[in-house]
Amino acid sequence: MNRPTRTLALATVATGISALATVNAQAVVFFDGVFNNSDWSLTTITNAGGAGSFANGFQMPVGGNGGTYRIIRNSLSINGAGSLVAGIHMNNFAFYNPGSGAITQINYSEDSKNFLNVGGNGQGSGCVIVQSGRTYLQRNPILVMPFSGYSNWTANPAGGLVASDFYEIDNAGNIFAGNNPDFSIAGGVMQFGFWRGNSSGTLTSGVFNSECGIDNWRVEVIPSPSGATALAAAGLFAMRRRRR
Repeated sequence: MNRPTRTLALATVATGISALATVNAQAVVFFDGVFNNSDWSLTTITNAGGAGSFANGFQMPVGGNGGTYRIIRNSLSINGAGSLVAGIHMNNFAFYNPGSGAITQINYSEDSKNFLNVGGNGQGSGCVIVQSGRTYLQRNPILVMPFSGYSNWTANPAGGLVASDFYEIDNAGNIFAGNNPDFSIAGGVMQFGFWRGNSSGTLTSGVFNSECGIDNWRVEVIPSPSGATALAAAGLFAMRRRRR
């Protein structure tokens, strides 16, 4: 079994199965280039216009940008303008507590591939944060993957993300730009993942299918300098405890 490591300063201790978490003086990094099915959970959100739509995601053993990858298949049933389907893919081991270091910014990246040469931009994508039972999607910018530029695996990054770049989405598919996660030291524990979605724009009927891949998923959390120092100290303490 492939067991990644969590590196805290000079300490190395075993953690989750697939997500790699690295903590140093600058950042906490979560990474997955394997996409074991047991390491990910999926929730599908639709609005009223997207009723009957679905999202699917699972590991593919070959064909990724370095081996395995996760394939995402969305089917949008369009029942009016603005119909929406969003798959919320959460990593079961990617957690960060701002109480141990307020967040100054997040750098997100993935490798994307669009398998279908159809209209539109393939799928919208970006980082997801779940905090205190609420789901926040990266919306500024929304990452897209038109077939013309993503028929092969291509890097798809977004750096320097702050709290206002994440908008809340509720279970009815409503998006609230003014509701954002709490990056401060008072913020609750965060879980990270990614989203893949489609919307109908002005189209009012029909079905739109998309099939895209994700590989080398990476979330880099940049804590405040004081928070990074505290994380490093905690790592050294953990290492000392393990050696006893």
